[in-house]
Amino acid sequence: MNYKIQVLSTRLRWAIVVISLIAITSLPIIYFFYDINGFNSSNPVFQELWGLGDQFRPMLFLGQLPTFVLSGLFIYWLWRLFGQYAKGDYFGKESDRCYLWLVWLYGVSIPLGMLESLWLSYLSYVHDNEFTLFLALDIGRLFTLFVLVSVLYILRAAKQIDQENKEFV
Repeated sequence: MNYKIQVLSTRLRWAIVVISLIAITSLPIIYFFYDINGFNSSNPVFQELWGLGDQFRPMLFLGQLPTFVLSGLFIYWLWRLFGQYAKGDYFGKESDRCYLWLVWLYGVSIPLGMLESLWLSYLSYVHDNEFTLFLALDIGRLFTLFVLVSVLYILRAAKQIDQENKEFV
C-alpha cells in the first residue's frame, strides 16, 4: 500500500507541473493570438477596465502580479509536499512544513483578493471619477481555510500522540 501511495504521489507531482505549465502558457497564447482576456475573468470591474484598451492594461497586469507570485509559491509548496509523500514521508517535519506553507498561502490569498478589488476600484475611480467598490468576501474560502487549519492541528496532535506512545513503549 505504501508503494502505491508513493507512485500516486509521484504522478500527482508531475501532473501539477504539467497542468501549471499548460495554464501559464495558455494565458499569453490566448491573449496574443485570440485577444481574449483570461487573467481575471470573474471580476466585472477588471473586465470593464480591460475593455477600455491599452490605457489601463499595464496597471491591471501590475495588480495581478501578487496573485501570480502567490500561485507560483502555492505550486512550489504543493510540488514539495508531493515530493515528500513520494519519499514515504507522510507525517514528518518536512511534509508538515510544506502543508503549513500551503495553509498560510491559502489564508493570504483571501485578503489579497480583497486588496486586488480595492486596486481595481481605485483604477475605476481614476477612469470615471466615481468610486465603485466591488469587495467580495467568499464564505466558502473562509470555511475551507478553517478546515485546512483544523486538519493541520489534528495532524500535529496525532503526531505528538504517536511520538509519546513510541517513547512510552
